[in-house]
Amino acid sequence: MKLDDYEFEKCIGKGAFGQVYLTSKKGSSTKFATKEINREEIEKTDAMKYLRNELVILQYLNHPNIVKFQDVKKTKKNYYIIMEYCNGGELAKALEKYMQKYSKPFPEEIVQHIMKQIISAFKYIHERKIIHGNVKLQNILLHYENEEDKENLNIMKAQVKVIDFGFARRINKIYLEDNLDDKPIIFDHPLIIKKLNSSRKKPRQLGYNESADIWSIGSICYEMLIGRLAFDAEDMEELVKKVESGEYSIPTTFSHEAVSFLNGMLQYEAKNRLTAEQLSRHDFLTKDVKNFKPIDLQKVSKNVVSGELKMNANGNESIWAIFNANNESSLTSIQGSKFNHPNDEKEELAFNSLNAKKSTLKSPTNGIPDNEEQKVSGMSEEELKKMNNDSNNEFFGDIFDN
Repeated sequence: MKLDDYEFEKCIGKGAFGQVYLTSKKGSSTKFATKEINREEIEKTDAMKYLRNELVILQYLNHPNIVKFQDVKKTKKNYYIIMEYCNGGELAKALEKYMQKYSKPFPEEIVQHIMKQIISAFKYIHERKIIHGNVKLQNILLHYENEEDKENLNIMKAQVKVIDFGFARRINKIYLEDNLDDKPIIFDHPLIIKKLNSSRKKPRQLGYNESADIWSIGSICYEMLIGRLAFDAEDMEELVKKVESGEYSIPTTFSHEAVSFLNGMLQYEAKNRLTAEQLSRHDFLTKDVKNFKPIDLQKVSKNVVSGELKMNANGNESIWAIFNANNESSLTSIQGSKFNHPNDEKEELAFNSLNAKKSTLKSPTNGIPDNEEQKVSGMSEEELKKMNNDSNNEFFGDIFDN
């Protein structure tokens, strides 16, 4: 299909290298979001490889909660990336509007509705051994079938769509360079890695796996429920100290299930985080919200200060025993394992550059699976080889050739 086969209706957004248009196929009512990207500008930068990486990966993904790639076209001046259109906009803006309208963040019922879809998408992604690598509220879109639901901010009717796979990678052997300053790899606060050389002169290669996404998902879940960041700071030094302490808090008005769900994701040690598959079976997602239990304040009285439950991402056995040990989804994770003592030597934190906007802070990463050649369900070895081959142009012909 040619670019001429699409009608450009109106501009609906702007990006670093161009604009986004609402488009439709001629003779059809189906809407698309089409990114017009200036070739001269993007081809000068690393953004070109991230664009291409995103499109190659999206070719292999087919899930109702992942945005669908439709087509890519090239003219002498521009690239045109044609994607599924989501009329509800960013989840970040929906949360902002909801808080302005109701003077409170999302209730647990809405967060459950959203998280069911997010976890479903990431269970699918991680089963295919792909890391998204940039999970944040801005990279989750909403779509409404009914325009009235959109106008009334009826989020219980919204379908979630995960977007922006530019930093996504197949879990094979993923490395971060020692110089992280211009490498925005993961959203939301810390990038947990092995200790860097203090002088930062000797390059080190540092691996991470899909548990990095889980921390980020936990962070956005916290923000939706509580309306603030779990670890908030104005600069890198302060942020490092806060995440190293592992301390964050949750109002005691939340349910036992919500605290358990967050605690299963916001674990400093990657090995202690629940997987997407385990989270999909968690009580917070499987039980009726009406049947959620309140926090047993008598059991946690030592951890309650000024109406807030003090949590610790460094692993608190008493908290885990109260909130997670009896949850079916937790049985193969921390239960029965030995937490690191608070004084044990821990992995240190390093960060990508901090954007002035809090929403672009980075998230933690850690570890490489022992079995790097593990077979991925739903994808053939041939498909994996194609996806991992940076020079593969089969899907796009000469689109990305000069």
